[in-house]
Amino acid sequence: MRGTPEDFDEWAAWGNSEWSFAKVLPFYRKLENDRDAQGDFHGADGPIWIERPHPDTWQPINHAFYDACRELGYAEVWDQNDPRSTGVGPWPRNRRDGIRISTAIGYLNPARHRVNLTIRPFCNTHRVIVEDCRATGVELECGGALQTIRARRVTLSAGAINSPAILMRSGIGPRAELETLGIKCVIDLPGVGRNLIDHVLVPVVATPTPGVPHDPLVTNPIGIRYTASGSDEFNDMQMYVFTYFDRSVMAGTALDLPVPSVAVTPGLQRPRTRGRVSLRSADPNVPAVIDLNYLGDPEDLRRLVDGVRIAWRLMNSARFAPYIRDFVNITPEIVASDSATADYVRNNCGTIFHPTTTVKMGPKSDPAAVVDQYCRVRGVEGLRVVDASVMPNIVRANTNLTCIMLGERAADWMRADN
Repeated sequence: MRGTPEDFDEWAAWGNSEWSFAKVLPFYRKLENDRDAQGDFHGADGPIWIERPHPDTWQPINHAFYDACRELGYAEVWDQNDPRSTGVGPWPRNRRDGIRISTAIGYLNPARHRVNLTIRPFCNTHRVIVEDCRATGVELECGGALQTIRARRVTLSAGAINSPAILMRSGIGPRAELETLGIKCVIDLPGVGRNLIDHVLVPVVATPTPGVPHDPLVTNPIGIRYTASGSDEFNDMQMYVFTYFDRSVMAGTALDLPVPSVAVTPGLQRPRTRGRVSLRSADPNVPAVIDLNYLGDPEDLRRLVDGVRIAWRLMNSARFAPYIRDFVNITPEIVASDSATADYVRNNCGTIFHPTTTVKMGPKSDPAAVVDQYCRVRGVEGLRVVDASVMPNIVRANTNLTCIMLGERAADWMRADN
């Protein structure tokens, strides 16, 4: 899914004029091979296949969730990527014949044969080498041996956790913190690792009625994009219905759910809280410290409390209730109490795996900015960061598609540099 036009126009208003919605839309279209939605807002010949689960493939619980949402007043939506869409409908997904069309499949596989491309797996990047304020290569460990690779240009795409960590190990970051760890500061950029943002969810979990028909491989085909009550931020929430009937489908998830289970799950899309990534050691084998600081702003907690109550209403509706046997860790008494529901949110929240903004872009006037709007690291020639870490604020959507768009946008500037 894409972010909303408001997300990108906000980026532009903060001094990043190249990132208005009008300017990023062509790059969203360029990457898309959208099989369902055509027209001015969509692309049809890009490397990333996009389709929407047809209602014929939804399972009974999915249909019950949809019907309950419609009865509660949510609009019917077929294209969640239409700029003004809000309501319930199928999620656009980069899945074809059951296979997720990742960037490895869509972009990397067709390029593997190129003689000017070398792929080095199983490497741990220690640092970028900076000489006279210019990136001249990277130092990495491969097979237990330390190696230096010289380069005319270095681009980090290690994500919002590892990109700032690599920068800090390279001497690019907050001077006092680096020197405390024995790292010589090359460029004092206090914003490196700051402003960590992540989407947070809270599942309302139940065990299903025995015998409910379900295909265990059909997961999360539909959901809601909506605006929280009392909020002036359009589509600042999502809500999903997760059905776990097969433990193998849960591999890697942070949610500790019983099997089988059904979870209606509000997800906060515009968190106000900011966390940070920092180093505990200069040793590249020591993981960074990740402080998500969830719910640090009262408004984040308020909107998730509101979301839990909406989920509760949906699951207890006439459409959905026949599929529910018992609720897990939540009762009518909890939902009726503001403080108890807030405690429920605190004790059951988790990540949607969308960390951003730890190497944020911005103009020179922004002391927290690490890269300019062309993704170039301030004060270091020949070094870019192109991943979710450069977003000035998190988008109101899953971040995957926007990360691909970031890559397409930056690639155009790289070609111009050549």
